[in-house]
Amino acid sequence: MSPAQPSRVEAAIEKQRRWYYRKNTLRSVFAIWRLAKNPKATKYVFMIGDSQDNVCEAERQRGGFTDPFRKNPALEAMWQARFHAPVYDLEELGRLPAETLGGAYARHMKANDLRADYYDVKVTPRTRMQFLRQRMRQTHDIWHVLSGWGTDEFEEVGIQGFTAGQYMSSMAAIIGAAAFLKSILRCRFNELERHVDNFCEGYMAGKRAENLLAVKWEELWSENLETLRRRYRIEPAHKAAMASVRELKVAA
Repeated sequence: MSPAQPSRVEAAIEKQRRWYYRKNTLRSVFAIWRLAKNPKATKYVFMIGDSQDNVCEAERQRGGFTDPFRKNPALEAMWQARFHAPVYDLEELGRLPAETLGGAYARHMKANDLRADYYDVKVTPRTRMQFLRQRMRQTHDIWHVLSGWGTDEFEEVGIQGFTAGQYMSSMAAIIGAAAFLKSILRCRFNELERHVDNFCEGYMAGKRAENLLAVKWEELWSENLETLRRRYRIEPAHKAAMASVRELKVAA
């Protein structure tokens, strides 16, 4: 028996869905092109994230991938409560000891000349995936501190890998793929190797760590950074790679 043909209404809905996906994908491609020309133009990172949120929310509702909200009840509770933390006060956090999460975060932000309010906090998320993206933007540099990844181009690819290891992040995959492609097109294969190594290392570390999406780091500022890493099984960047090098030296 041949499968039932979709009705005219179903066919129209499917056509509209594909058009919607195509439009958002084209916006992402444009943003990738602009980002490749200027990696520091964060507004194009936001454009990629917003475009992919639209697609991911539609697919989440269709059951097209593992729903991070269904998988993590604490994250769903945050969405239901519309949890929103105020902009972090770097001066106040900077008074905490350097070995605490808050102290380390404030020093990371100041050392890299970063602002805690570089994203638009006034935007009210309309969907779960928009809520998650806003939360990820606010805590992105906290994850940098926890995971040990720096802020240059290659280290950013590592933190994107870590993010992809935590949940199905199409934006993280796009940024990683864009870095790979840029290195290939410029025939800089030594850079390609660094990009791939960092993304893979970050991805595996993100997979091994506890689920971090619903952690309210704002309640943990005064806790010891290393204690938090152990609690959430976060392996600092390059630790595994350095261990492998030491093993090779011993074997030699």
